[in-house]
Amino acid sequence: MTSTTIVELPWWHLAEVAEHDTAIFGPTAWTLGYYWSVKAQNGTMMLAARSASADDADADCAAADRDATASAGELAGWIVMSSAGAEADVMTIATTEAARGQGIGRVLLQAGIDWAKERGSEVVHLEVDERNAAALAMYASFGFSEWGRRPDYYPGAAGILMRLRIGD
Repeated sequence: MTSTTIVELPWWHLAEVAEHDTAIFGPTAWTLGYYWSVKAQNGTMMLAARSASADDADADCAAADRDATASAGELAGWIVMSSAGAEADVMTIATTEAARGQGIGRVLLQAGIDWAKERGSEVVHLEVDERNAAALAMYASFGFSEWGRRPDYYPGAAGILMRLRIGD
């Protein structure tokens, strides 16, 4: 049995995330240097999902050190958010190949939306490759709606601009 823990992405895991990013996104992947520059910006947040066996999860729950929990288990996914004023952006979100179809993207997206709400955001924006049917379905299930397109933004595909109003 596996469980998933969502924790703030520690700086020492940025290289691991960048490697997975390259495997997932190929030519449009973020570089390690870009992850570092985003992490250094005010108003950004990076979360990681880690999968662990039930035995590992029990050990994680008992750990008093948050850094130990952040290092436990296999990387399953991550989200990077930014926020300024009433607007927030999903800068990137991904799940690893091994973790797909387990609801980890949904958990990460909800954590990002919750973070944006806590910061006083009223709307969350994102951009997605028009060919990414799974992501489009997930975003629609959260209530995101398309408001524009960027033709040829991705290699051979448009970027669909979406937003979700979260303000009261």
